[in-house]
Amino acid sequence: MFIMCQDAVPTRFSIGDVVRIAPNELVFITPEAYTDIYTSSLNGRPAFVKSDMLDMGEKYEGLASERDIDKHRAARKQLAPAFSPRALREYQPKVHEQVDQFLSKLEEIPADKTGFNIVPWFERIATDLGGLIAVNHHFNNVRDGKNHAILESILGVGKWTTVRVVFRRFPLISWMSFLLLPPKLAFSYIRAHRLSTKLIEQRVEARHEQKQLDYLAQFVPENDILPPKEFLVSQVGHLVFDHFEASSVLSAIFYFLTTHDGVMSKLQNELRQKFQKLDDMTDDALREVDWLHAVIEETLRIHTNVPYGLPRISPGYTIDGNYVPKGCVVSTSAYATTHSSRYFQQPYSFRPERWLPSTHPDYDPIFDTDARSAFRPFSIGSRNCIGQAMAYIVLRVITAKLCWRFDCALANRDEVSWDRDLRVYMVWEKPPLKARIAVASPKA
Repeated sequence: MFIMCQDAVPTRFSIGDVVRIAPNELVFITPEAYTDIYTSSLNGRPAFVKSDMLDMGEKYEGLASERDIDKHRAARKQLAPAFSPRALREYQPKVHEQVDQFLSKLEEIPADKTGFNIVPWFERIATDLGGLIAVNHHFNNVRDGKNHAILESILGVGKWTTVRVVFRRFPLISWMSFLLLPPKLAFSYIRAHRLSTKLIEQRVEARHEQKQLDYLAQFVPENDILPPKEFLVSQVGHLVFDHFEASSVLSAIFYFLTTHDGVMSKLQNELRQKFQKLDDMTDDALREVDWLHAVIEETLRIHTNVPYGLPRISPGYTIDGNYVPKGCVVSTSAYATTHSSRYFQQPYSFRPERWLPSTHPDYDPIFDTDARSAFRPFSIGSRNCIGQAMAYIVLRVITAKLCWRFDCALANRDEVSWDRDLRVYMVWEKPPLKARIAVASPKA
């Protein structure tokens, strides 16, 4: 299922661009495969339907797991206004308010030469933003300095789902999956479902007084007939979870910046020269910070934000010149593709310079041959990430404000290795990153 092992990539390339990972499952490691698999319905070809890997067995599935093409298209169309340019502008004050609180809480942490684990704080701010923007609910993870029940459930559901997905391949022993998990994890999905139900009930009850825009406004109109509660519960669970996934990218950004002093210096210098205070950091202004854009893109390349392939069922069609019989499960491997020297120079090195404008003084022409078509951090086609613009806003604001406000170091720099220490349970389990931070002068 997971083509993630760094050591395995060269071996796989030595036997070709198509890898059989199970009797009826193929993984493709080419940019062309992305187009053939994920944009088939847009190009008039037979559709590659989403596999049942993420099916939760519910009557209504969330946007990310809905397999029915027509139902998915209808739900996505209904939700689309929540991600319009106007809506994104309306969310930004919430983002800045929460991020400023996040910085204040970090500043309150006592200084210690051994540092503090910043990973849970990235998980907290990401989940707080998810609750506020998706359903206008304050989880207050950051304010309270501890995990809300919804965040604990998200962490548990990842492991629960992993075991469930594996055992579904062995129907005769699938019932044993619950025996392998502690009770807290075994019932994490039920807990998450109950919490999501409570969120929906509160949101529906407050719909007539709702003043601020959130994602659920598209599904919970003030006057129209409401959709079934189960439908809303599935949607809110996926929308909050999608925000949580930003925590992995933020953790990766922090790791790579604090282990590459020259890059951190370039980014901080550009931020501190351009902005006199935090309030100046609007998203429009942050888009113009070349090194910020480069750092985010390079992190998304070297650390794939989705740790598994996006499996589809072949209708009996050709993928990158290879005919795949009907019913065969196919997917791509983002990690193997972005770490191939065929598509990127120095693929295992953190080199944000590759994403700078070619006219930038720090750009290196060695990267002229990089194949940008092999970089699809949010997938492509009709099922690509609907919230990718929002994700970039969150990544830009948090990264920029954190690096502008603080001088950052990694206390366990010599003990941690990002690729080696990551674990996958449907979501990334990040290694501890012991941060040492100190308030910096904006003129530094």
